[in-house]
Amino acid sequence: MRRSLVSILLVAAAGGAASRAAADDSVFGIRGLGILGRPVSARTAATGGGFAVFDAQALLNPAALGQLQGVTGWAVGAPSRRRVVVGGDAATLQSTRFPLFGFGTVFSRRLVIGVGIGDYLDRTWSVRRTDTVTLRGTPVPVEDVSRSVGGVSDLRLAGAYRLSPRFTLGAAVHALSGSTRLTVTRDFAPADYEDFSDVAVTDFTGLGVSVGVLAAVRSNLGVAASLRAGTKLKASSSAGPRARVSLPLELAAGVLYAPVSGVSLAGTVAYAGWGRAADDLVAAGEARSLDVWSVGAGLDVERLDLGVVRLPLRLGYRWRQLPFPIDGFRLGEHAIAGGFGFTMAGGRTSVDVGVERGARTAGAQRETFTAGWLGVTVRP
Repeated sequence: MRRSLVSILLVAAAGGAASRAAADDSVFGIRGLGILGRPVSARTAATGGGFAVFDAQALLNPAALGQLQGVTGWAVGAPSRRRVVVGGDAATLQSTRFPLFGFGTVFSRRLVIGVGIGDYLDRTWSVRRTDTVTLRGTPVPVEDVSRSVGGVSDLRLAGAYRLSPRFTLGAAVHALSGSTRLTVTRDFAPADYEDFSDVAVTDFTGLGVSVGVLAAVRSNLGVAASLRAGTKLKASSSAGPRARVSLPLELAAGVLYAPVSGVSLAGTVAYAGWGRAADDLVAAGEARSLDVWSVGAGLDVERLDLGVVRLPLRLGYRWRQLPFPIDGFRLGEHAIAGGFGFTMAGGRTSVDVGVERGARTAGAQRETFTAGWLGVTVRP
């Protein structure tokens, strides 16, 4: 990737010079390739990601699809509100995302097939900067607004094969696709000068494969693991030549334990080798990307009954590193989460609700957030 491709992937200078920031999503999405997505169910989000590698709806472990017992469809929405502090200035931001949709069906007694689409990279942000430029020897106040909308989605076709009641293997093909629309506008305070704007559209494509395993060690103890590899994320833009960025090798593993009936504890640890993209980003004039880790642990209690309705209660904590540093500081994220669920229509429809409260920090820059998760699962 060449230095001229900076305009394709990022507008780093705008973030460092912003005197006031406002964004539709995390202001930290301006760095590198953006903010990593979290394509998980509302149940997994409410348990801090602890059940992620066991989540049949998530895009992490294809073997988890083997838990489906029939035709199933699902969708997740996630509104959020954030408070960001950059360079002593603060702003309140809000957005609504739809990080996950999917469908699965039992193809035969042993084989389950599923299709899902979810967030992979988010590049929705806006930055406003005030400045003074000299035109014809006269200082002229200006306001520059840079706004990016879009990101990269992950479309997965997966299959899970139940070798036995205790052991399931899975495999999937991932197609990455998406686009971002970057609009840069300069407003001149004096009426003597005409405002102008410029628009650049970037299209992204990429491929990946993943494999996974799900096993019951005992009746109350399960383990799961997944591995994912990708080729190159290709970017083509109206503002410059084509770019190619290496995708990471990703590993995840988890343990699920049910000490008593109706109570489940789970934890998931994941690694993503984003350091593979470092040379590509350095060639574009950006900081080197880093390998990252994430950890989630959660509790799911299904022992509370409200009349004839069972109301699962959930609690969890998660922590993760993000691969694109800011001004030499590694970006980290942590959150506590909780939620509940219930079923309707004779068990054919499930609704899961989750809320998480957390923060992202990089040096003196900090963003706190409250996010809601609403998931609906339908079994026709």
